[in-house]
Amino acid sequence: MIVKGSSVPIQKNLKTYLISVYILIFLIIFSFFFFAVPAKIYCDPDTAIYNDRINISAKAAVVVNYDTGDILWEKNSSALLYPASITKILSSIVAIEKIDNMEEITKISRNASGRNHSAFKFKTGDSMTLLDLLKASLICSHNNAIIALAEYVSGNVEDFVELMNMKAEEIGAENTYFQNVNGLDDNFPYHKTTAADIAKIASYCMKNELFSKIVDTREDVIRKNKEEIKITNTNTLLSHDYIKGIKTGYTINAGFCLVIYSEKENLRLITVTMDSASLEERDKDTLKLLDWAYNNLEYVKIVDSKQPVLTVNTGGQTIADMDLYPDRDFITLININSDVVNVENKVKTDIALPVSENEVMGTMEVIVDDKKIEEIDLIVRESISNAFIYEELSTKKEVETIYILIFLLVFYFLTFTIIIVRNLLLKRNI
Repeated sequence: MIVKGSSVPIQKNLKTYLISVYILIFLIIFSFFFFAVPAKIYCDPDTAIYNDRINISAKAAVVVNYDTGDILWEKNSSALLYPASITKILSSIVAIEKIDNMEEITKISRNASGRNHSAFKFKTGDSMTLLDLLKASLICSHNNAIIALAEYVSGNVEDFVELMNMKAEEIGAENTYFQNVNGLDDNFPYHKTTAADIAKIASYCMKNELFSKIVDTREDVIRKNKEEIKITNTNTLLSHDYIKGIKTGYTINAGFCLVIYSEKENLRLITVTMDSASLEERDKDTLKLLDWAYNNLEYVKIVDSKQPVLTVNTGGQTIADMDLYPDRDFITLININSDVVNVENKVKTDIALPVSENEVMGTMEVIVDDKKIEEIDLIVRESISNAFIYEELSTKKEVETIYILIFLLVFYFLTFTIIIVRNLLLKRNI
């Protein structure tokens, strides 16, 4: 009795123990997958052409074909983030488009004076040209220089910011909303944009000659009053010859940000990284993306209009062969290490003479990774008529007849000659 009575609490304790063990095991497994397994970094298939895995520290990034606007690769490119000083690419282009004479001299207001986290200090009443203020904004990322430009254009910063947001909307940066001109965000919680929007803005800005020249400048000298000040670009990646700009940015909220324009092997790119872990990681992230792009992507001539694609026969009573050519070249950007390119030709089944020069006889479909990306007409390059074919055939028959007549004449001549010689020999023998 004592033994039987004591077994009940033992069984309950065992059951409770096992449940606790199962819960502990579950929590360990869950924690492992949630915290230890790194997040997969893939492109959004709805927005990016390629989904290659590239491990970067940046919270958001995008690689865009400058010439077409196509997003080649992205990571969280639609996430709203603080942009820090890459804000200045938008404020600078607005200033450039609103100012007629960049050599004009303006005075620094009290609002634009001070250092404000910048390389050198402004004093109220300092004189500078608008061009030097623009250079200070874009090259050494001077926060008060862009404030001075904004005040020159609009009279105050608030009205200028309205111009910036209107310009962002005009460019197509629909998820961008800026509250200031320089990107300092401690008191501006809604000053945010996306990597995709920044790429659009950067692409727009690089079409401006003055803007593109300044962001590609490594060192320059500007003047404040009569003082010469040497400024150095905060974008250290300009040491790579194929990198031609554009802008760096950093705040505690934004992390390390970078916008790059690059040109190599006929491929022009806008690359944006936002909220990288450190200055070193920011540059590493960007170079990883550029290395991926230039090692894998290449413009390839898929279709050559000078080369015949195939030869077809005409139907009807008169039969002739004709070569079909693509009516134009087709060059496209492909991933040379992964894309599978196929070409499918579709030709009319009722081709008959006569045919006209450049007449369409079918189509060529260019297919990349099972997706049709282009359709090109197949044409004949020369007109062919029934009469032309008839003349050609008639001439050919006439030539054959002449050869036959010549052969017969020679044959008969030799035959008669042999007969005559034979008769002469017989007479001698007699």
